[in-house]
Amino acid sequence: MNIKNIMDRVLFALSVPKCVCCKTRLDYGENALCLKCSAEFEQFKTRNCSRCARKLNMCSCSNDFLEAHYIKRTIKCFRYLNRNDATPGNALIYSLKRDNRSDVLKRCADELEYAIRNSISDPGGYIFTNVPRRKSAIIEHGIDHSELLARELAKRFDAEYISLLKSNAKKPQKSLETADRFKNADFYFSKNIDLTGRAVLLVDDIITSGASMSKAASLIRSLGSREINAVSLAIAYKDQ
Repeated sequence: MNIKNIMDRVLFALSVPKCVCCKTRLDYGENALCLKCSAEFEQFKTRNCSRCARKLNMCSCSNDFLEAHYIKRTIKCFRYLNRNDATPGNALIYSLKRDNRSDVLKRCADELEYAIRNSISDPGGYIFTNVPRRKSAIIEHGIDHSELLARELAKRFDAEYISLLKSNAKKPQKSLETADRFKNADFYFSKNIDLTGRAVLLVDDIITSGASMSKAASLIRSLGSREINAVSLAIAYKDQ
């Protein structure tokens, strides 16, 4: 064992990382989830797409609402279960939102990297950007988790990341009825840029109603983008 490995283990031990789901202490080499919760997560991911019947992380089916807002494909890893905070997938997302843990970011990026490679032949040719977080949530938690995720994915594919949008949303989307979410997604351009002929991968953590993703996609389309694909860790299905 070399010096770097020894230092890595010491730093790991000092940080006392816990499983984001069951809160037990992680062993060295475990990544955000303990072995038990990781196995449960892998089993949960075997649920299939309602349209094509493939595993979700191997399909890019969208839905009518997203397609109506210029989203060609929707790349995702697993189903988001409302009102079930105890699932490993939900626990990963909640930790990504609030904890700023490097192991959680890595685990989430690993999941999305696999899904993207299954749907996009040359991800390095795309612009990566993200659905912006509310300013008050960034102040509260100190991070825009979707931006961190989009930047990490862009780095892995040697692609370009551009911060295109900022948010003036006043309320969290989860507090609103579906009809009010599109209006609440009050986004604006953070910079003036011509995307004519460019293809975009638009990253967020969850697609529930699709309002935030669709609002962001519509704005990006107005910049001339020829193709927009949604990238999300999880998606909520009405048939769940």
